[in-house]
Amino acid sequence: MPERIANKIILAEDREQQNLVYRYLEQCGHGVGVRFEPLPAKGPGGSGEKYVRDQYPRQVQACRSSLGRRASALLIAIIDADIETTQHRATQLSDALKAADMPGRDDRKPIIVLIPKRHVETWIRALLGGQVDEVQDYKNPKPTAHHIAEAAKTLHRWTRPNTAAGPTSPPSLTESILEWQKIPS
Repeated sequence: MPERIANKIILAEDREQQNLVYRYLEQCGHGVGVRFEPLPAKGPGGSGEKYVRDQYPRQVQACRSSLGRRASALLIAIIDADIETTQHRATQLSDALKAADMPGRDDRKPIIVLIPKRHVETWIRALLGGQVDEVQDYKNPKPTAHHIAEAAKTLHRWTRPNTAAGPTSPPSLTESILEWQKIPS
C-alpha cells in the first residue's frame, strides 16, 4: 500500500503534461485527491513555461505550509525545456524561488521537478517505444488519452527499483527517473 499523500498538486504547462503525471500517480496508487493547477491561457503572448515559472514559488509555499498539518503533501511541477537545456530550466525555477525570498528546493522535501527536453510529447513517444531525439518537435499529432495512459504504465515500470530506463529513453527522461522515484508506490 503506498504511503498516503493528502495534498497532491500538479503544476503543468498543458493538458498532456497534466495527464502523464496524473496517470503516473494512478499507477503509484495516488489517483484520488489530485489538484490540478489551472492551465495557462492560450493565445498571443501566452507562454506555458513562463506560467509554470511564475506559479512555482506560490505552489512551493503552499506545499511547504501544508507539511505537518496533513498526512503529507506533494507538488509536481513539470515544465518543458523547449530549445533550452534542462539545467537552464532548473536554474530558472531555482531563481524564481530566490526572487520570492524563499529557500531553494530541498531534495528531501516532496517537491518534484520534471523537465522534458524538448516537450513532454518527446517522452510520451519514447515511452510508447518510438525512437526520439531531443531536437525534433513531436507535438503533432497530439497523443491520445489512451497513448498517455500507456506511456504512464511504461514509465512506472522504468522507475521501479533495480530497473533501468528502456532503450528508447532520451537523456532528459533518463535523468528524471530519480525525480519520479520520489513518488511513493
